[in-house]
Amino acid sequence: MKKPYYLILLVLISLFSCKRDNSIIIKGDIKGLKSKWVYYKPVYPQMGESTDSAKVTDGKFEFSFQPDTAFFANLVSISYVDEKGTRRPIAVCNPYEPAKNHSRYADFVVGPGLTTITGDLSKDAGAILKGSPQTEFYLRNINLPFIRISKDSIGRNEQAERIKRIIQDTPNAYWAAFAFSNFKYYFNHEQLKDFYAGFSDEAKSSYYGRRLKQFIDDQPTIKNQFANSVFLDKDTKQVSLIDNAKKLNMIIFWASWCGPCRQEIPSLKRITAQFNKDDVRFVSVSVDAKKENWLLAMKQEDMAWEQLIIPQQQFAKAQAQYNLGSIPKVYLVNNKNMVVKKIEGFDDGNEERVKTFIADYLSKN
Repeated sequence: MKKPYYLILLVLISLFSCKRDNSIIIKGDIKGLKSKWVYYKPVYPQMGESTDSAKVTDGKFEFSFQPDTAFFANLVSISYVDEKGTRRPIAVCNPYEPAKNHSRYADFVVGPGLTTITGDLSKDAGAILKGSPQTEFYLRNINLPFIRISKDSIGRNEQAERIKRIIQDTPNAYWAAFAFSNFKYYFNHEQLKDFYAGFSDEAKSSYYGRRLKQFIDDQPTIKNQFANSVFLDKDTKQVSLIDNAKKLNMIIFWASWCGPCRQEIPSLKRITAQFNKDDVRFVSVSVDAKKENWLLAMKQEDMAWEQLIIPQQQFAKAQAQYNLGSIPKVYLVNNKNMVVKKIEGFDDGNEERVKTFIADYLSKN
């Protein structure tokens, strides 16, 4: 009768004995490193303090971590204080770049396992980094988050296929998940879902994996659908973005700190003055983090149409809903909450393009 309990015990023992080793060890051997201590710090949050330190003996140091929970990977830096009292990073070079093009990086990816950093501060070559598969993926694909996504749909689709293959080849790569912080705005909803599906469960549960999933979940599921969110006016009154009684709604996303946005305002004044407010509703939406900066800019610019601001607790969701990877961004939306035209960035020719489009649209609807 006791056999089932023995079986359960054996299963539990086997599970714990096969538990993944998440230990992280970083060993350094840097000639000319005269600092008594080196400091370990995750790169994000950027204003955070160092989380650990290690004593330096003859240029050698070691960090050793044994996380209580699963450790995926992280972007970190190791720094020291030089003889003048200045905090400096131990910069690493990329061995996969040609020697003459070696760039030096203050940050690097560390994952479970052993990472070694060797070098000589008296030379300008940077330290040599060797480590876990996560570290190697980072070094081999260091420019992945910063690739320029093509504006051409054919070129962009080719890039999407390349990124998809990278994820399929290394589905647990931290650096691939991190990359979507930069270029998630450039691919459509279905492409992002496809990318996300290719990641391992480990990568999906990481910080950047969760952020990507949340971004996808917050996006409109129907192409050209425009979410009719409720934001705030200067008196903190809740106001809907879309007025469905109008034939057309023109929504302008901007910020007080955005030079091109401010440069666009004279054109917006001429556009809003040209059309009957019974047909077209104009509203500018600020992405400013500080309300006082927005209020000051509104006073300076004297914009006569409706002005709203995104509450900070809604900002992350709004980024996905309206694809706010860059501003200024203008949406022309009909009374069925569908985008009929979108204009990104500032260009001297935008004013005439918008005027012509609105006039043609109103004449046909």
